[in-house]
Amino acid sequence: MKEAGKKKKWINTLKFFAAYLVAAWTFLQFVDWVLNRYNISPHWVDILLWFFIGISPSLLIYLYHQERLSKRILKLREKIIIPLNVILLVIALYFGFGNSDLGATTKNISYENEAGELETKTITKEEFRVGIPIYGFKQIVKDSTTDWMRYGIGKLLYEDLLQNKNLSPEFDYLTNTTTKIREASLFYDLYVDGSYQKTGDTYEITTHVRKANNGKSIKKQKFTGPDFMKLLDDISIFITSEAGFVENNNTINYIDLPINEFISNSLPALEAYANSDYTRAYDIDKSFALAYLEQAKRNTVYNRGKLETQDIIDKAFSLKNDLPLQKQLEVYIQRSLAYERYDEAEKQVKLQLEVDPTNEFYNSVLFAIYGETKNTESYIETAEKLFDDDPNAYSGLNLTEAAMVNGEEDRIIEALKAYEIIQPAISALKIEPLILKGDIKEARSVFEEYKLSNPDNSNRNRAYDSIFDYLKDSKPKIEDLRQFVGTYRSEQNELVLEYWIEKDRLVEFVKNQNMDIMVPAGPNAIGGGFIQNTTFYSKLVKDNNGKIIGLMSYQFNWNNTSQRLYYKIDNHILAANQAFEKQDLKLADSLYSIAIEQNPKHSYLKNISAHIKYISSNSTDSIQLQNKRYAGDYGPRKFWIENDKFYYKRKGESSELVKVELLPISQNRYMDLTRLGTLMEFVEDSSGKLASKAYSYVVGEELRFEWEFLNNDEAVNYFLKDD
Repeated sequence: MKEAGKKKKWINTLKFFAAYLVAAWTFLQFVDWVLNRYNISPHWVDILLWFFIGISPSLLIYLYHQERLSKRILKLREKIIIPLNVILLVIALYFGFGNSDLGATTKNISYENEAGELETKTITKEEFRVGIPIYGFKQIVKDSTTDWMRYGIGKLLYEDLLQNKNLSPEFDYLTNTTTKIREASLFYDLYVDGSYQKTGDTYEITTHVRKANNGKSIKKQKFTGPDFMKLLDDISIFITSEAGFVENNNTINYIDLPINEFISNSLPALEAYANSDYTRAYDIDKSFALAYLEQAKRNTVYNRGKLETQDIIDKAFSLKNDLPLQKQLEVYIQRSLAYERYDEAEKQVKLQLEVDPTNEFYNSVLFAIYGETKNTESYIETAEKLFDDDPNAYSGLNLTEAAMVNGEEDRIIEALKAYEIIQPAISALKIEPLILKGDIKEARSVFEEYKLSNPDNSNRNRAYDSIFDYLKDSKPKIEDLRQFVGTYRSEQNELVLEYWIEKDRLVEFVKNQNMDIMVPAGPNAIGGGFIQNTTFYSKLVKDNNGKIIGLMSYQFNWNNTSQRLYYKIDNHILAANQAFEKQDLKLADSLYSIAIEQNPKHSYLKNISAHIKYISSNSTDSIQLQNKRYAGDYGPRKFWIENDKFYYKRKGESSELVKVELLPISQNRYMDLTRLGTLMEFVEDSSGKLASKAYSYVVGEELRFEWEFLNNDEAVNYFLKDD
């Protein structure tokens, strides 16, 4: 009889519990509808689901003993279990959802349009967008004419999907399945790739949406037709749908421009764009606004030359209405940077970061502005928020750099442990933090392990080979790094490096890029960088008296090394440069005399001084006549007069130099303020025909410091004037 009573109680308990589950599920469905209808955070459904599941132990106890408990007769076990269940559930929900946005999935952004009028736009918050990486597409049948599409398809899809603020697309040049899974599974649930071929005039592109953790195809579709750009639009719709968003009345509808309207209809131009040859892209298609914008970004980041960058971004600005709204706003930001209106750029960037908090371009600009002002605290605050909002490779590297700059390498080492389990190669990010911490033995162990696992990365390893060779017998000391403090200017372009000591480490800021740290690599050398990307090694250049002339810097890429001399800018040079910029030529002349005396190896100082003396002793009219005589085309070189100024640009089939203003230093020699290590000379050949010659200031390993006319199979620097 007693057993029958227990059985009946359990049956009644399970009936009530089943009713509870049905009611809970119905309620969750209703809540989900309400949240979608009014654009409220879907996290509430997850919270309620786990609440209903988590409270089940207490509910089962109550249902089984409801007769007694309804009379408020509680035994000790129930006084302990039920409150403990509630407390543990609340704690679990807090840690699980405490940092989640539980408000609306959208927000309103106000901004001034071109007419100065205030506009408001509703967008999906970053947290509620679906992140989806897009990788390379495999070519089924080898065809050199469409080989560029291996990466071009993904890159163009990325640009198209950026219009939809329900998504956070990314693009990477990956084709190996194992690598795709390894990279995507760190931060995403899905990734996109596929295959393609061209048969006659017909393109066939098979697109897969795959599970990030195993590469299994969840959904695939073949797109066939003669219009390549139309197929990309169709694929974008397919990806959007399979990523979990179907446009309906309850979802914000973003303007989706056809891809050929804001990119290009020219396949040769698209091929150049996909290969990141943006100058060739807009040379083929003069209305290719996006190519102008991307080249302007590149010029700014690498400080190639203000005049060239301003010309390019002005072209993008004139075509900006062809671009999606986000890209139009990027044009505004880039134009402010090109004309060095940093306050305006910062204001524009911070507004756009409200729309796209994880956008790489916007954050890179903001990090560069922090570097200009040495605002290291804001650097790490922004980097932390960026990584919390969107943990990926880009945000992770920025956070690592910011943490090292701020002396918080322990946090990075600890944070990397969780990701090392999934991706062992990420351990290499610990090398610099471990060196800063003073754990040289462990840092070297990680480095040697990385070298064994990545035998093809020997070139980028060179910087750390030097660092560890030095640290083997030497202990890093802050005194070794103080000699590097100061400002350095490249002889090849307008790039400026600045070093200062902060929190017992040497901080490096590359103009228009960001802050990082450098570690000792020799008694007069420093090095660093992420071994998976690019590494650096720089050594001081000194004269016979031990005075620092500058830095000889080496950048180690995957399969090549670039070398560059940076002149050190002391206070004498800085004062002279400032007077020259203000066109106070008399003061500038006297200050350059002092600067030359203090820095005799800085060849370009003598050229600026010669320019000041030459224009002061010759009339404007005579100089204009001189410029007119030399203006014209000399093979790939073009010299012209614009607004009474003399300009030069070289553009060949395989290389292109930036536009520069030439400043006369004699009757036939000119310098420019972009490439300090170059002189242009005009001469007559034996027939009396004009020719242009370029001289380079060669330093080299022997530190010879000489002007040389280099004219050989590798560098042609002599061209006759065209007829």
